[in-house]
Amino acid sequence: MSVRDPRVTGRRPAAVPPGREGWYRWRPVLTVARLAAVLAALTIVYIEAPWDGRLDLSLGAQLLGWLAVLGLAVVMEVRVVLRSRRPWQRAAEGAVLSIALLLLPFASAYVLLDQSDPTSFSEPLTRLDGLYFAVTVFSTVGFGDITPVTETARILVTVQILVDLLMIGVITKVLLGAAQLQNRRLRTTDVNGEETGVDQEEDLP
Repeated sequence: MSVRDPRVTGRRPAAVPPGREGWYRWRPVLTVARLAAVLAALTIVYIEAPWDGRLDLSLGAQLLGWLAVLGLAVVMEVRVVLRSRRPWQRAAEGAVLSIALLLLPFASAYVLLDQSDPTSFSEPLTRLDGLYFAVTVFSTVGFGDITPVTETARILVTVQILVDLLMIGVITKVLLGAAQLQNRRLRTTDVNGEETGVDQEEDLP
């Protein structure tokens, strides 16, 4: 008896719906393309949106608002993972999107701070410069071409470092925990084909 026999694993064999063989063959490519499109859209919104024209809210309030959006996005990603038949893939996608949502608010904050006080950094920051600096702080590369000069800028950089360390750990633990839970649920699929708390329709890539 094969170890992949459903009588041994308790899982029904993966069946490709008729007429969707081509779709399933290209599904990994479509998944990567979708993720790249979402990241590109977020970057375009960051670059083109007129968010630097209004300074009604403090930097702290804007960062808190962004972090609230990030928390909501993580909750939605966990729900998707818990309903997916590919939980590890969905968790990886959620982690990438969460990192993007974590970097963009700090990139915006650096640009806004530079606009309010041009001496905050070692050189003037464009929006791309702000995103580049946020990525270098996140990755702890520290090329040294852009450095915080004023005390406020250094505090903001310190806040990003601490938030990155905290949020990446939390996001990773939550998404991986959801993927592990869903993977166990899929492994306990009834031999008759009934899913335990899983959508019967295959989730789209």
